[in-house]
Amino acid sequence: MKRKLKNKLKFLVILGATFLLWGCSSVKSGDAENGDENAAKIEKAENVEWEEADKQTLRYVFDRDFEGKAGVCLPAAALSNSARMEVATSQFNSVTMENEMKPEAFLGQQPTIGDDGFPVLDFTLADTILREIKTYNESCIKEEKKIQVRGHVLVWHSQTPEWFFHEDYDENKPYVSKEIMLARMENYIRQVMEHFHGEESEFRGMIYAWDVVNEAINDTDGGLRTDSSWFRVFYKDTFIEEAFVYANRYAPAEVKLFYNDYNDTNAKKADGICKMIEKVKQNPEARIDGMGMQGHYDMNTSALEFEESAKKYAEVVDEIQITELDMKSSNDYDGSNQDEEYLKQAYQYKSLYDTVVRLKKEENIPITAITFWGTDDGNSWLNSSNSVGGSADGSRPQCPLLFDAAFCPKPAFWAFVDPEQLEPFVQEVQVIQSSDFEAIEPIEFGEGNIKASFIPIWDESGLSIKVSVKDTHEDDTDGISLYVDLADSRCDGAEIQEITVARKDAEKTNNGYETVARIETEKLAAFSSIGFDICITSADTDVSWNDTSNCQDEGSSHYGRLILKPFVNISKGTANIDGVEDDIWKDVEEIPLTLVTSEGGQPEGSAVGKALWDEKALYIWMEVSDPNPDVSGSEVHTQDSIEVFIDEANSKTEAYGDVHKQYRVNYENEHSFNGPKCVEDNITSVVTKTDKGYIAEMAVLWTEIEPQDGTYIGFELQINDCKDGSRLGMLNWYDSTNTCWSTPASFGTARLIQND
Repeated sequence: MKRKLKNKLKFLVILGATFLLWGCSSVKSGDAENGDENAAKIEKAENVEWEEADKQTLRYVFDRDFEGKAGVCLPAAALSNSARMEVATSQFNSVTMENEMKPEAFLGQQPTIGDDGFPVLDFTLADTILREIKTYNESCIKEEKKIQVRGHVLVWHSQTPEWFFHEDYDENKPYVSKEIMLARMENYIRQVMEHFHGEESEFRGMIYAWDVVNEAINDTDGGLRTDSSWFRVFYKDTFIEEAFVYANRYAPAEVKLFYNDYNDTNAKKADGICKMIEKVKQNPEARIDGMGMQGHYDMNTSALEFEESAKKYAEVVDEIQITELDMKSSNDYDGSNQDEEYLKQAYQYKSLYDTVVRLKKEENIPITAITFWGTDDGNSWLNSSNSVGGSADGSRPQCPLLFDAAFCPKPAFWAFVDPEQLEPFVQEVQVIQSSDFEAIEPIEFGEGNIKASFIPIWDESGLSIKVSVKDTHEDDTDGISLYVDLADSRCDGAEIQEITVARKDAEKTNNGYETVARIETEKLAAFSSIGFDICITSADTDVSWNDTSNCQDEGSSHYGRLILKPFVNISKGTANIDGVEDDIWKDVEEIPLTLVTSEGGQPEGSAVGKALWDEKALYIWMEVSDPNPDVSGSEVHTQDSIEVFIDEANSKTEAYGDVHKQYRVNYENEHSFNGPKCVEDNITSVVTKTDKGYIAEMAVLWTEIEPQDGTYIGFELQINDCKDGSRLGMLNWYDSTNTCWSTPASFGTARLIQND
């Protein structure tokens, strides 16, 4: 198969191109006090060979790659921070105000009513920012460095004073009629447009687009959002249509009118948005030009999901913009592995950007701008927990943007500007010990017309990988190459096993082909790792899962990693919960708890578990050896105990729901729980104290499923080993991250079987 030459890492340091790197090595993340000093160094770089330096700015790269604008969210508070403003003016040619153009900024907390009976708007905050931008633009010699503005936002359920919807502008009085509310909406939009776009406006020509309506569609089924005073007045979507009628009536024809929303890659929501847009377009008085995909994404957001949604929007609008882009941190990120998180984030951004560029160039999807929701990590809205769509919950540190809190560029910056400067990123996949592929979620990758997925499984004698390729155009060069480094040596000259399967030798499917590859070995064991990569070739184009330079032949340093994880079959049987190891337990296979997590001390205990099931319950037997059982801790997890985690649907979701359960039974047989359906009535347990420690036997009722032979469930066993009121650590069967308490995605997998 045809291989590409390995790209050489560029060492390109142009005075000015790396302007923000100057002084950063001695600046700690989060230390903004050195901002003025950094700004001075940046200013020096501005004066040297700007034409060449501009080639490593976001505005230049975006224009080059997809003829798009590079945007940034900028609040009034940024105006007094010279380093922050330098990031904005050096990198971007579009600005969206954070709050200063939202209804509450113009309307105020208390109404000021004019002679016409409508609120008088106060544009002071927005005008302050616009004048600063105008002054900057007047100083620019080059047109491409000038900054334009996205207006955000006219109609939104949030950050609109409640009094705006009520009689006499008094929120303690009833809602006004639909007719009065439409008059208020029209007057509001007219005032805004006249102020910023009128013939006498000092800002005429600066604002090139408006988010007319924001976040009006719900996340669950794509219907109209009901937790909104707009909805409570109208009880239908007519206010959305009328907003675009009024915006079209008063906005200049050259100003683009957008609908804007978060969770934009959710399939049901995307369908609902498209349906709403099509309805608005049927009104000859309305105009809707574009869709704003907010882009409040996380590390699990798939570029393929983005692509599918963008294509849907492109069918109903003439323009798509990513309007509020940031990237929430990984679920297990606690701030300690910052370099790893930064690199992972960079490749997540790169995957998204590569998709944007390809969609524009190859499929003519009209993406015209990418706006980042903030200049730097230190000033990101995700640092604070709130309930607004796309926000963070405060459970983990956030580093969502391209520059750190000291305004230094992170790897994510280079993912856009010069990705060859990125270190290789190693994707890790947990591989279940199993004999079939049925319950395993496929790992998807690909680009353009080449889409593929693979499912790895392992047993004691080898590794099996099922590969499926979506490629409707057949070519003689089509095929699959798999690369395996069993020792996970991650070096040039590694002992690599390569398996190549030509398309003609694979099984044909409706939209491509698939095959199963097998690597026989006697070296495999749970919790070991394997270096692995896969490359799909179609018409002389290579697309790889991990090594995007497609140089797997040269060494395994850029391979991904397969981490072998255990799997358990749970036999059918009914246990008598009495704390005695009855005959039914005697022949049940043991489940060893060998993964150790330390918390200030090494666990002194050990444990093995067993499990059975019937139509009524899941039965657990846990035998714990512990020289010092202790329940003196003030928190339940700091008392010697066993824990059972169950996901009845094997959903592997991020958050707990009805199907997810965490039962804890301590040394004194006291119970504690996590999960909506995880309650006292659903557990029976007995704890028997032994010379070596204790035995816990329990039954937990099924609440959401009717189990049967072959049912897969999410499953985990854990013990908490405690001493002197503190937890020394945990022992687990499957999870090495200690995150089962917060996310069912960390559970292992078990299959319920009916033994003959």
